[in-house]
Amino acid sequence: MKIIYEDLIKIDFKKMLDQSSINISKGIKKVQEMTDDISTVLDFKVIKEFWDSYDLTDGTKLKNRVILTGVKKPYKNNAINDNKLNEYEFDFQSIQSFIFSKKSKGNPHIKLYTKQELDSSYTIEVAFNTISEKWNEYTINDNKTKLKLKLRSTVTQIQKSNIVLQNGDPIYNVKIKILSKVLRQKM
Repeated sequence: MKIIYEDLIKIDFKKMLDQSSINISKGIKKVQEMTDDISTVLDFKVIKEFWDSYDLTDGTKLKNRVILTGVKKPYKNNAINDNKLNEYEFDFQSIQSFIFSKKSKGNPHIKLYTKQELDSSYTIEVAFNTISEKWNEYTINDNKTKLKLKLRSTVTQIQKSNIVLQNGDPIYNVKIKILSKVLRQKM
């Protein structure tokens, strides 16, 4: 019995080694593919960042702000891709602030909701009027070339949940689109 048990262990161990070497070779190939496409992180400086304003038809005021958090220049196979010489990738955060109207609020409660309930609760389309949308401005240093970057967010859709927070405040899902312009500065 003991000999059979040892043989089974050897067979299982060999199978594990064969499988792990396959997984390792797949992993090495994936790492090589990932390193073919790399990017360089560029420094940037904030010149102006604005709060955009919107009036919602339920009386709520929305303030939206986009904050640039990173700029990258993509490279392919450790060389600049000629087709993407002036292409940049931007990382940003969007922040919303709401001033609720009495009309938009619901009744306070103590109920707890699941993520699924909340995700499926955005059933009310809310129309809105744009009060102001301004271009945020930044400078980017790209290999001793100074560039001017402009970013502007625009709200494309607002959905209101049929669920309210425990204090009665409404819940909104705001979808935005980011527009960008990169301009070479004249020296």
